Amino acid sequence: MADAGDRVKVVTKDEAVEGVLMPSEGGKVVVKLESGYNIGIDKKKIKEIKVLEKYKKSEPAKAKAEAKKGLPTIAILHTGGTIASKVDYRTGGVVARFSPEEILELFPELKEIANIKSELIRNMFSDDLRFDHFAAIANAVEKEVKKGADGIIISIGTDNLAVASAALAFILEKCPIPIILVGAQRSSDRGSSDAAVNLICAANFIAKTDFAGVAVCMHENTSDNTCVILPACKTRKLHSSRRDAFKPVNDIPIAKINYETKKIEFLKKNYLKKSKELSVKPKMEQKVGLLKITVNMFPEQFLAYRGYKGLIIEGTGLGHTPLHVVDESTKIHEKIKDAIKTLVDSGTIVVMTTQCLFGRVGMEVYSKGRDLQKLGIISGEDMLPETAFVKLAWLLGNYPKEKVKELIGKNLRGEISERTDVRSTL
Repeated sequence: MADAGDRVKVVTKDEAVEGVLMPSEGGKVVVKLESGYNIGIDKKKIKEIKVLEKYKKSEPAKAKAEAKKGLPTIAILHTGGTIASKVDYRTGGVVARFSPEEILELFPELKEIANIKSELIRNMFSDDLRFDHFAAIANAVEKEVKKGADGIIISIGTDNLAVASAALAFILEKCPIPIILVGAQRSSDRGSSDAAVNLICAANFIAKTDFAGVAVCMHENTSDNTCVILPACKTRKLHSSRRDAFKPVNDIPIAKINYETKKIEFLKKNYLKKSKELSVKPKMEQKVGLLKITVNMFPEQFLAYRGYKGLIIEGTGLGHTPLHVVDESTKIHEKIKDAIKTLVDSGTIVVMTTQCLFGRVGMEVYSKGRDLQKLGIISGEDMLPETAFVKLAWLLGNYPKEKVKELIGKNLRGEISERTDVRSTL
């Protein structure tokens, strides 16, 4: 009898399929192929399931990871995601591997690059991140810096990886070593996984450069040749599943790493370099919101943020909202205007960004933008809405209101560009 985890041959009237038997789903037998992909086979079509090899449960690595002289020390801080995990074929679920020994078992190339330390902070989906988790990560970073780590890799789920990188860039006000966030779009046991390439490229970048500060390391394209180091506050996940999902917006990558040759090419000449200064400000204001502008809005959508200390508006085009009355249907826009004024007058700092991926807010171009400024809305320049969101929360957590209004439109961590680099294209 075949059990989940066994290597099997499934014979149907049309074909024979070999692979690892996974837990069944409904009326289908699921087999993981050599390619790493799963295939579902209708049970009614199966003539025979032949066991080729019984499943043997692998035990976590027990051998101690020996430190090598002359190699830098890299601490890997785990918050979840698929980068340090593999499938348990008995259950079909993902088993996390977090110890240094287990990491080296999954990615043996790392032991030639650095001495690896490892700590589990949380094991969670990045969708569940809250501001308190950014503080926990920052505190763990501070401990590793004080222990003498030469660099830190933060493994994290990709859905909110870019938001986390921006938040940490503000929290780690002065950062003496590289802090590289790394994720994986596909689990480590799949043939198409990007986990190893991303992690090894990040480790090589830390070990061989003088870069300091927060950044992201992910695939440059769909092949496994190169990774890019992306700016913490200018990066967004632009695809739900592709390995090259992460791209810089209104900016260019900091550097490129060739996975095969290990060559590192800096694309930016001006970047933060290693130092001895560390300053951590983990406090973030909890009551900050993000509102996306759509057609057919109502004043209640704006007034829902009464009592909030800050609000980011993801406006249309150059930074607009429904505002003007042009016919009977748009009379409600007068109430939207009143709702915005109510928010601002109550003390909520309201910042305008654009839902366009590229370009910047231009609130002086049209009368509507000027009207919104008169209501007290502040331009967010070319900040990504999510970056503006965490920046405003961080500013409100650490500075008085008038100082926040002054700093929100100033470039602190590369989140605002004076002008867009011509190499940054759609």
